[in-house]
Amino acid sequence: MEFDEFVEAHLAALGRYAGVLTGDRHLAEDVLSDALIVASTRWDLIGQMEYPLAYVRRIVASTFVAHRRRYHRRRTTAHADPAGLLASPDDPHVRLEDRDELDRLLRGLTPTQRAAVVMRFYLDLPDTEIAQALGCSPGTVRSTISRALSALRPTQPAEGG
Repeated sequence: MEFDEFVEAHLAALGRYAGVLTGDRHLAEDVLSDALIVASTRWDLIGQMEYPLAYVRRIVASTFVAHRRRYHRRRTTAHADPAGLLASPDDPHVRLEDRDELDRLLRGLTPTQRAAVVMRFYLDLPDTEIAQALGCSPGTVRSTISRALSALRPTQPAEGG
């Protein structure tokens, strides 16, 4: 498969993935374009892989984490509604409030936690694939997701009297 064919077939899905991962339309565009530039320079190798999409998703995740590390130096404020990236075209009944709440919760996670949660629950990837994408062990993925889910859980008010 040629790189142009790959992009034509998977650009929309990669765009939605980057959108969910970043929660910011402009950052998603930056991350995806940077990741696709990297993928294009390595396409001779990537194109021969059994699952090139998984490898490109890994590049997108790595690019996102790298962008977040440079957050304090390079931050843009989105003025457009990112809901278009967060909505699945197959599910027109998703409520805007739910997407806003989800985005708010995900923004509270570290970039690595967010990437792991998105890969697990949005892409439905197993620990081994997430670990490969993030460059860590499956055990680290499980603990990262566990910590992320703990951070996402609402705190219960203490009972007392």
